[in-house]
Parts: sequence; C-alpha cells; structure tokens
Amino acid sequence: MKILIVGAGAVGFNLAKQLSKESHDISLVDKDPELVQRITEKLDVFAVPGNASSPSVLESAGIIDSHMVLAVTSSDEVNIVVCLLANRYNCKIKIARIRNSEFTCKDALLKPNEFFIDHMINPEQIIVDSIIKIIETPGATFAVDFPVGDILLRGFHVPDDAPIAGKKFSELEGIEYTDSFLIVCIQRNDEMIIPNENTEILPDDDIFVLVSRMGLPYFLPMINRRAGEVGKIIIYSTSRTGLQLAKRLEGSSIDVTLIEPKKDKAEIAAAELESTIVLHGDATEIDLLKEADIGKTDFFIALSDDEETNLLTSLLAKKYGAKKTIVLTNEPGLVPIINQINVDVVVNPRLVTASSILQHVRRGQILSITKLGDSDAEAIELIVEEGSEIAKKQLHKIRFPKGSILGAIVRNGIMQLPKGIDAINPGESVIVFTLPDAILKLQALFSRKR
Repeated sequence: MKILIVGAGAVGFNLAKQLSKESHDISLVDKDPELVQRITEKLDVFAVPGNASSPSVLESAGIIDSHMVLAVTSSDEVNIVVCLLANRYNCKIKIARIRNSEFTCKDALLKPNEFFIDHMINPEQIIVDSIIKIIETPGATFAVDFPVGDILLRGFHVPDDAPIAGKKFSELEGIEYTDSFLIVCIQRNDEMIIPNENTEILPDDDIFVLVSRMGLPYFLPMINRRAGEVGKIIIYSTSRTGLQLAKRLEGSSIDVTLIEPKKDKAEIAAAELESTIVLHGDATEIDLLKEADIGKTDFFIALSDDEETNLLTSLLAKKYGAKKTIVLTNEPGLVPIINQINVDVVVNPRLVTASSILQHVRRGQILSITKLGDSDAEAIELIVEEGSEIAKKQLHKIRFPKGSILGAIVRNGIMQLPKGIDAINPGESVIVFTLPDAILKLQALFSRKR
C-alpha cells in the first residue's frame, strides 16, 4: 500500500519505521529539512521537505497515487488542511492526529467526516482513559480494555511477596480460578518473554495478564496482597491532559487535588472544576506537597509538558509519602530510562498515537492494536476470516509463529481461554500477543487466502 505520512516527529518516524518494515511504500513530508535528511539516512522511505499545507509539496511527495494519508504534525490545523487536500486528490483513507478535544468529543460542532477525515486520534483522551483504568484496578501499571467479550488486559509489577512469585506456569494450573486469566507476556529487564509451562515468574517481573472482567477480583490477590481502593490523587499541571483527567474524576468518590505553578491557569482551572481542590504553586516545594497532604496520596500524577519537571516532582512526591506515581513524557526514548527509576507508570502520548493509527493501517480483520508498555510487543485483536488457515482447523495442529501466543477467543460474547477449545470458527474474534518479527506471519494465519 502506498502511504503518505505528514509530520516526521516521533509519531511520524515510528509509523514510517514500522510500516516500511511491513513492505508498505512510504513517502513522508516535514517542514524541517534537517529532520527529513536524518530520516532518509535511517529509513527506506521517500522524504520531501516543505510546507504540508501546500498542494505542490504534497504532489511532489506522491499524494496523487497514495491510498492513505496519515497527518501527524504537531498542528491540528495543518493536519486538518492536509486531509481536506487529500480528499481533493481522491485519497481513500485519511487519518489525523487532533489534540483539541472540541473536535474529537461526542458533542463536537463539526464531525470528522465534515473535515473529510476518516479517523481522528486524540492522544490526550486515550491517555486519560488509560489512567482511569489503572486507578480503577488496584496494583495495575498498564490497562487496556477489549470491549468484545468484556476482556481486560492489565499489567502488574510482581512484588517480592506476591503469591505467584517464584512459581512456574505449570504450577499455576492447580490454583483456583486460573481458568479466568492468562499471563501472556513477561517483561524482565529489557527482555520480552512469551511464556511456556516451564517459565518461572520472578520478583520484579512486569507481567501482562488477560482476564475477564468478572475474573479480575479473583486474580488481584495473587499479585498484590496489599493493594486497596484509591482514595486520594494529586495531579500536577493544568495541561489539557491534566484538566481532562480532573474533570473525569470529579464524579467519583476520590479526593482530587490539582497543583498548577501559573496563577492564571490555576484560576481558570478552579473556575471550571467543582469538587477538585486547586492549589497555585510549584510541586517541587515541599511545603506545598505537605499542604496537599502528600503523605496520604495514593497516586501522584505528573502531566505537564516538561518531562524533567514531571520526573522531579514525582520523585519528590514518592519520597514524601505518595504510594504510586504516574509520569508523562513526550519523548519515546525516555520511556525505558524513566522505567528504571522509582516511577510506577510512564505514559507517552506519541507512542499511544502511533499504536492507535496502526490498527487502521493494517488489514481489515484487525480490530485493535496495543503496544505492551515500552516494548515492541503487541496485543492484536482480530477477526478470523472465512477461508483462513486457522478457521475450523484443530488448534493443536496450528503452528503459531515463534514469539507469539494465542490469548483468548470471544465466542457468543464470552471470553474463553485457548485451553479446552478445539477450533476457532470464522467470524469469531481472538486476541493474540506477538513480538515484531511474527506480525506478518500472524496476519497471514488469520487472513483469507487471496
């Protein structure tokens, strides 16, 4: 497929890198000539410097022959103009990163199709949804929901005293309720492990668990004896993400405090929020943290646009009593580094955006794609097509690509684990977990032979 990517920042670069690996014909436009030069040296793509709002620049990048346009610059306005122009060039699929929630909310004055945009991706909304799910799941560090079949994917850090620490997967089979969850992936230091029955769960592992919503309460005591309900949260910064999160939490029973260093922004936030306490000041000031009752805080969530400040404030919050911290960083390269420090959860809007866009680029049977933490591993939700290699064939005869695992099957709206399933029927949805090298083979396995 010929794909034009507009914007060569972290999102555009990651998309170009992944899609070129998958044999798509990629061209790219960015206003920064030096950035374009660096990308052409690193990737097998055709890159053009220039203003993407200019039809002549888009034509030189090959928009006339492009099947899909991905507009992912840092400007909502440029992304909208690019999609409007792409429509005039009869481009079939147009996807845009739009950060302004006035364009992406349910009550938006103008709908995406009025801009000739097929899919709008708002990273702030995705980040807020993820943080809410983490808050609602005691002990979780990662959270994604699959709506079909009420299936949850949750990540947890394994503490020393966790009941499952030190156990092999073969030993878990005798534990009650193991038919309601499946540990599908382990992140151990920088290594991503697809487990087998001989794999041992070690303290300090990060595990990813596929579990039914009904089965979650039975799994939680196996990973963390002490995790309880969240009662108090401190949010640092009235950024768009911070303000959205505070508004979402206002209807809950959680005590929320918002800290904002700029007085005018603090006053605006105080006027918009009802039950949230808004404090004007710097979260690096110990007295202010104590005033905010940091010692009783379950989550300190740093969501400013400055990752250095986010990291510093979260480390101070942890030192003075916050149980868990969530840190936002806009630099994908910093995610694994921050994960090595005393931070519980790292969120990156750019990686989230790239992951959300990929599900619209790959073949039609894919329903959703989720990156697992800061690794390259993915959870892929897809439909089994009629005439595919896997349809109706006995599962024990299917050879899954190395580095992949079948997580769950949704049958009649109910999650079922692979154990005990003889075959998968066409039209059923499944969730598979895979490392990058196995993605194309997995797609071929579930796709109709053409």
